[in-house]
Amino acid sequence: MSTNELVRRAMYEARLLAKAELLHAKVELTKEARAARFSGVFLGGAAALSVVGLALLFTAGAAALALPLWAGALLAAGVVFVLAALCAAIGWVKLPKKPMRHTLERLSMDLEEIRQHVERTRH
Repeated sequence: MSTNELVRRAMYEARLLAKAELLHAKVELTKEARAARFSGVFLGGAAALSVVGLALLFTAGAAALALPLWAGALLAAGVVFVLAALCAAIGWVKLPKKPMRHTLERLSMDLEEIRQHVERTRH
């Protein structure tokens, strides 16, 4: 093959590679966006339940003189805080830790392969 043909072929394959990587990145980003939305719902629920629990805790403190009301409000606050902690834990676990990890790994491997190919063709 002539140099021109090799360059054309390399450019064509580079375009194909770029299109494939963009497609993979789009799929991965869509999955991560869904996971982030799911986590956001649970983290939002945890925040809302924490506010309710705090309000119940203040109510319990204000009603500390009447023991049955105080005990009921404190028990309700405890239940709400447990639910808030559970929602926060689920949301935290489901939150993507390293965005687009697979795409970045593939790009790194592709760049390394191109670098090696260029070095081989230079020698």
